[in-house]
Amino acid sequence: MGIKVGLVGYGLAGRFFHAPTLASAGFEVSTICARSIQRKTDAHADFPNAILVNSIEELLDEDLDLVVIASTNEVHAEHALRSIGRGIPTVVDKPMGLNFQQTSEIFDAADRASVPVTVFFNRLWDSDSLTLKQAVASGAIGKPFRLDSKYERFRPEVNPSSWREQNTSQDGGGLLLDLQSHLISTALDWFGDAELVYSAVRSVRGAADDDVVLVLKHHSGVDSYLSTSSIIGAPGPRIRLNGDQGTLVVKDLDHQESFLRKGLIPKPGEWMTADEITTEARILKGDSSYNFPGIPGNYPQFYRGVKEALELGTAMPVTSEFALRVAEIIDQARVMSVRD
Repeated sequence: MGIKVGLVGYGLAGRFFHAPTLASAGFEVSTICARSIQRKTDAHADFPNAILVNSIEELLDEDLDLVVIASTNEVHAEHALRSIGRGIPTVVDKPMGLNFQQTSEIFDAADRASVPVTVFFNRLWDSDSLTLKQAVASGAIGKPFRLDSKYERFRPEVNPSSWREQNTSQDGGGLLLDLQSHLISTALDWFGDAELVYSAVRSVRGAADDDVVLVLKHHSGVDSYLSTSSIIGAPGPRIRLNGDQGTLVVKDLDHQESFLRKGLIPKPGEWMTADEITTEARILKGDSSYNFPGIPGNYPQFYRGVKEALELGTAMPVTSEFALRVAEIIDQARVMSVRD
């Protein structure tokens, strides 16, 4: 049998990101905590052999090798601390905590209990992320100096059924905790540590923050302009990285998320066809341009890293230092924001 996993939450994150990625990486999703009848129905359809429970207490009473926290943001810390308290290695969906303090509490508890814990920053394994790192390493654009990284879309009306759009930041809602955490984590992964030098966090539609722009100044010399918004009628390219010898442009995300949202449950060792999850990248040098070979997206690589950590005692794929730095920058962004 594989490593037995208890999955807390079977909404967007649990069902469409964690469960299929765990399956691909060879884990056994043996217990699922879901509250609504619909989510229980979905969980049984996807994993008919899994035990379905109503609470994290029931889930933690099962024989588990790993707990994955994919509940709503405001209870991430509570659920993670309960799992750690039972001595079970734990993965927490981003954001790990609502702020730096909660994130620190989780890692401190894990250290005291000698329990491995990490956070799920899956965008580190998007095709665009892997391709950008390859382009920089190859010298295709020379020395990078400015990054524009965006998650922009046009949703002028607030979705009344979305807790991410309705809840305040104190209750885990808003884009700063959601998509902006991906932009920060990928920028730090690509170009190293940075200082936050500008922040504009605001709510245009009147609910949770829905338009966020941050500027990071990396110690490596790169400046990262990070933008996420729900109300941009003409979204920009996903990535534009400028170097002294050219510019890398990636227009769109790969299709890992879109395939997962269709209900893909892969078999162990399988994922998606490489050409379907490889982003299109282009190098531009004035009037000349050419395609840069993309690297396929690979979310299961995160859980392969978790499996290695559990079996061999190696470091988790996302370190506590890295996760804490992301949380610290998010806190600073709220304090520094030039918008209310």
